[in-house]
Amino acid sequence: MQPRDLGRAVVLCVIGGSADAISFLRYGTFVGAMTGNTVLIGIDLAEWKLDRAGFHLGIVAVFLAAVIVTQTALKVKVPASLPLFLTAIMLGASELVAGEWSAAICAAALGMQNAAVQTIAGVSVNTAFITGNLVRLGSTVPEPAEPNRSTALAVLTAAWVAYALGAVVGAVTLHLIAHPMIVPAALALVAAIFELSA
Repeated sequence: MQPRDLGRAVVLCVIGGSADAISFLRYGTFVGAMTGNTVLIGIDLAEWKLDRAGFHLGIVAVFLAAVIVTQTALKVKVPASLPLFLTAIMLGASELVAGEWSAAICAAALGMQNAAVQTIAGVSVNTAFITGNLVRLGSTVPEPAEPNRSTALAVLTAAWVAYALGAVVGAVTLHLIAHPMIVPAALALVAAIFELSA
């Protein structure tokens, strides 16, 4: 594993954590953590808030559609850097859209990002949500004979810490600048350039 691999994991997960924090604090929805939105759908239905349930369901649908489109594009040999460039553009452009539609644009962006980069240093990793990474991390710990164990532990731990750090960055940025989604957008541009030069 190269230091560049850990850098990729960190940058991508900071994007995911910061965009999720900004969107949750602004609109009460996640743009990367679809497990959270699925729970919110259930809560909304239990409380008979059908409009909010529909909103959260729409965010999940947009994320899923972006994953499908990105995977289809990658199968026809579109380079992974292109969805990451689009992620940067969409996160930045979401600041130009009023209200909750901004969250839908960000969900599409993070769906593309997560679909575009699914392995780092041979380790399966999610960059827009963290639950699967924690399951893989927990499954790797008791396997001392696994040949890729130290790499997996490093990448998955870095992903988790970076996602949390991203949430801090997003929450702080939301209070400091008028257009906070510019921060994950700029980081997505860096990630796209990293991917282009890989």
